[in-house]
Amino acid sequence: MKYIYIVLAFIALNVKAATDEPHPIIDSNYISKYSYNLDSMETDDLQKTKLTLKEYLNEKYSKNIETKESMEKKLLNSLLEYDDVRIQISKVLDEVVIEYDVSEDIKKTILDFKDTFDMIIKDNRPLVKNLRDYKAYDFRLGSAYLAMMSAFHDTDEKKIFYSRLVKDKKDDKTSIGKYNKKLKLAQQKVNLVKQEMNNFSELSEIKSVIKKIDIEISKRK
Repeated sequence: MKYIYIVLAFIALNVKAATDEPHPIIDSNYISKYSYNLDSMETDDLQKTKLTLKEYLNEKYSKNIETKESMEKKLLNSLLEYDDVRIQISKVLDEVVIEYDVSEDIKKTILDFKDTFDMIIKDNRPLVKNLRDYKAYDFRLGSAYLAMMSAFHDTDEKKIFYSRLVKDKKDDKTSIGKYNKKLKLAQQKVNLVKQEMNNFSELSEIKSVIKKIDIEISKRK
């Protein structure tokens, strides 16, 4: 049980700071594409730039009716669908104990972390109502997973066992391999929504630039 208390204590101390750190999926990694020095541009060039941007909008985003709120909801739903697969780790760990016929020492480590995952999921997953909630929950679960990986390097026996797990992640005939394959498929769906988020960021930036161009043009009349 020592692993449970050590991991949970670490998480409790660091989870608030983690929610303020950039998340690879939730936080935008969109890079601005439309930077103009508007006040130094000729009026004709402003109008041409505006026309080009509007044509691009109509061509690529004419059917887009998303809002920031709807995109965030879509991303949250995709993350929760991914998590539905991820939390199957508890069942997989039970299968691993049997499949690899592990020693009592390794079995205890595995089952201790299984209990840790179960506690985190039970206490935190129902509280996830928005993306910030998910960040905190994701940090808790991710920290427990990293702690388990570290625990598998305590002894030479555990290192050998861990090497087998890493190798078998590529074999979908094993429990860990089947689990890893499902995780990758679920992650692909999340990545698609993430791309939609980036597209929405581009759309928003273009609209903002067009408004700024209109303001600049109006100042010259």
